[in-house]
Amino acid sequence: MYFQSVNGQQINHISINDRGLAYGDGIFTTAKVTNGEIELLHLHIKRLQTGCRLFKILDVDFTALEKDLIECSRSYKLAVVKVVITSGEGGRGYSRVGVSHPNIIIKISEFPTKYLEWQNSGISLANSSIKLGINPMFAGVKHLNRLEQVLIRDELDQTSFNDLLVFNIFDEVIETTCANVFWFENGELFTPEIKDSGVAGVQRAEVLRKHPSTKIIKAKASDILRAQSIFITNSIMEIVPVISYADSELDIQQVHQFKAHIANIN
Repeated sequence: MYFQSVNGQQINHISINDRGLAYGDGIFTTAKVTNGEIELLHLHIKRLQTGCRLFKILDVDFTALEKDLIECSRSYKLAVVKVVITSGEGGRGYSRVGVSHPNIIIKISEFPTKYLEWQNSGISLANSSIKLGINPMFAGVKHLNRLEQVLIRDELDQTSFNDLLVFNIFDEVIETTCANVFWFENGELFTPEIKDSGVAGVQRAEVLRKHPSTKIIKAKASDILRAQSIFITNSIMEIVPVISYADSELDIQQVHQFKAHIANIN
């Protein structure tokens, strides 16, 4: 860990009464730092603002937070910054009556260098046996209730694959353990609809902005099996091609060509 702060103070602890610990009452975002700057910072701030509005976490000074993030990231050539906002500290029970001001945690840590290799060589992908529940109110939001992802990641750790494709209880494709998924079929780009489950990632939004003809669909496993190429995205790994899925080899050159194409779009 390179840097840690809570409410602007460089400390590495928080009260046991924090509601993020007790109830998962909070949100977070994770971003890539390159040459002292946070990539897509405005989108990460927007994500935090959206989450705070949804969960009614009030009195967050986002202007000050953005300045803090810019300042504390300046000295890092390549790193990961994570921002956690909880509703604050309170007594026993679900009620927020009497809860203190929100707690803002900033952590800067090492960049996973395996992602650099993945970007070039691609990853292997298989299916998770764990299905995501349906929750339209929270769909798309990166909140602190991540038990589904913890269990899915535990399943991945028992395999030799690099990642797992995750479905919801209706057997619709949603995401992977920690990334959004896209695929090409006959030259058209597709990605799953995220209205009932899953996280709408910042990098996913950037791909959709740069390639507006992407088709957002309710997808099944059969849709993925027809794909000529697949890639996954998140803010840290960016775009990573899938080299194999369901015992089939995939075209990673198509993904590299797509990456090169959208890299030239502002």
